[in-house]
Amino acid sequence: MVPFSILVLFADERLGLDGTGYGVILAASALGGLAGTAVAAPIRARIGYRWTIVASLGLGAASLAALSVTTDAVVAAGLLALYILHAVVWGVCSVSLRQPLVPDGLRGRVNAATRVLGLLGLVVGSVAGGLLATVHIAVPVAVGAAVFVGCGVVAAVALRDPDRR
Repeated sequence: MVPFSILVLFADERLGLDGTGYGVILAASALGGLAGTAVAAPIRARIGYRWTIVASLGLGAASLAALSVTTDAVVAAGLLALYILHAVVWGVCSVSLRQPLVPDGLRGRVNAATRVLGLLGLVVGSVAGGLLATVHIAVPVAVGAAVFVGCGVVAAVALRDPDRR
């Protein structure tokens, strides 16, 4: 959540958008979510959970890296759509991968722990984003990209795809 904690300021200071413009880029980013729902299953079927998750994290990193250097609102809207596409694909695959790996008796606890850790990450990322924005408004976005690169490397090394032996 590092970049999104400052997105309103980013839209104003970096992209020169008013409230309406901010709403438009958010609406455009939602289209990425719709696209993500359409492509998650076919991509997963073709390359498996592991590489779909790694690729989605790579897309998240690339979209944030490009967003950190753009000042064009139309480009930013497209990059945010790609970012949300990544988030949907990652979410679908990570939950779908976790379900068969966790015994039925533990599934509720694992899902609850995952939710708590995810929300904790949102809080930490939001605070970090605010602090990093004091350096420059694009820094939280660039740092978010770096975090996704790190997560992609960890996923590539640590994940095993149950569909492929």
